[in-house]
Amino acid sequence: MFEAVFNIVALVESNGQGLRLFKVFEQGAPLHDLEFSSLVANTYQQEVHRALRAGDTLAIAMHLDTPSRVIRRTVRFREDQKFEGEGIQQPTSDLLPTISTMYAQFSQQVVPGDVFKIAFHLQRP
Repeated sequence: MFEAVFNIVALVESNGQGLRLFKVFEQGAPLHDLEFSSLVANTYQQEVHRALRAGDTLAIAMHLDTPSRVIRRTVRFREDQKFEGEGIQQPTSDLLPTISTMYAQFSQQVVPGDVFKIAFHLQRP
């Protein structure tokens, strides 16, 4: 069995004008909402999707610490290179819209001071 976990962890801050900033890197400027969502999309496209093989299971989890809130979707990558599973009405070759929808819905709950974790957990039988 093969497993890989791709984590993105950010401390959510405020810019003092009501906009959220995501501190992902210890050395570096915090990311604005659009930059952070782009980081999530790029991580999926460049790291996670490239690692997928037919028959793999991928769990996508978004987590906030206090109070603890989690959403999770689990999908399977089929032989025909399509995904099926939770949150997918019909098999699709593009999982990014599902991830973007999860992020858009969950990010509404994110406030300064939160630690926001996004994990892509890949399992291969």
